[in-house]
Parts: sequence; structure tokens; C-alpha cells
Amino acid sequence: MTADIVEIASGTDRQGKIIVALREEVAEYGALLNCFDEQQSAILARDPEAVTMADETISLQLVTTRDRRRHREILVAELAAVSGQPTHSSLTALKPLFAEPMGPLVQALITEVNRLITLARRRAQQNQMLLARTIELTQEIVSTLSPGTVTRTYSPQGRMKIKASAGVGRLLEKS
Repeated sequence: MTADIVEIASGTDRQGKIIVALREEVAEYGALLNCFDEQQSAILARDPEAVTMADETISLQLVTTRDRRRHREILVAELAAVSGQPTHSSLTALKPLFAEPMGPLVQALITEVNRLITLARRRAQQNQMLLARTIELTQEIVSTLSPGTVTRTYSPQGRMKIKASAGVGRLLEKS
């Protein structure tokens, strides 16, 4: 039976290609989580160059992850179409189309993708909060060292805008 699962999941048929695509998607989300971990380490180490490099790596990984997801969604739409189902059907709705030994594997992969998406969102939010707090602390230090050099205003959308007066660059270079 294990040989049957390996053969079916090898990617030679539509269902197998979906399973391979899900596995690749899991791998890419895992890589994205690793990128967020590297970014968090760089933030905590107060290494701006490493933070910038991590940000670039995250941007590239997000593109790769989106591409893998789109590829899987195309395969699912194709399976739905050839099965007479609506092309916008979810993979969970199409799970009964998979041969009996493959159903639990498909469900496990779906569950893992969803779990990794949740973790990636949470890690991105954590890193965003860490960066925001770091910026806030830096502004407080600059304001303490040179009062009146940093001005905070809010845009109509509620986003904070920060303006530093001309002397701040020299102040930061000296520290």
C-alpha cells in the first residue's frame, strides 16, 4: 500500500501533481518562517544591515510562496473542471475525488499549509511590532538628546509620519 501512495503522489496524474504542489507549498512556508526567524534575530541583535538583508530575503520568499500557492490553485481548478465541479471549489471539497489512501495525506497537507500560514502571519506581526518599538525607542533617544528635532504627525489614514529636522543626521552620526 505504501508503494501505491508513493506512485500516486509522484506527480504523474492530476491528483499526484496536487500532492506534490502541496508538499512544495509546505516547504516554501517553512522557508518563509525561517526568514522571519532570521529577521527577528537581526532585530534583537540591533543589526540594521542584517534586518535589511532579511527584509529582502522575505520579499523574495513571499514571491516564491505566492507562486507555489497559485500553481497549486491552478491544479485544483483543473481537477475540479475535469471532475465536473465548479472551478472555484476548494481542495477540501475535492478531497473525496482522491483515492482512499490519499485522502488522509491530502487532509494532513492542507492542515499543515494552514498551520504554517497562521504561524507566518503571527511571526510577521511580531517582527513588525519589534521594528515599530525599536523605531519608537530610537526616536525617544533622539528627542531626549536633542529636543524638538523629531516631529510626529498622523496621516488621514491614521499612520504616523515622522519628520526629523536637519540637525538630527549629524546628531546620529556623532553617537
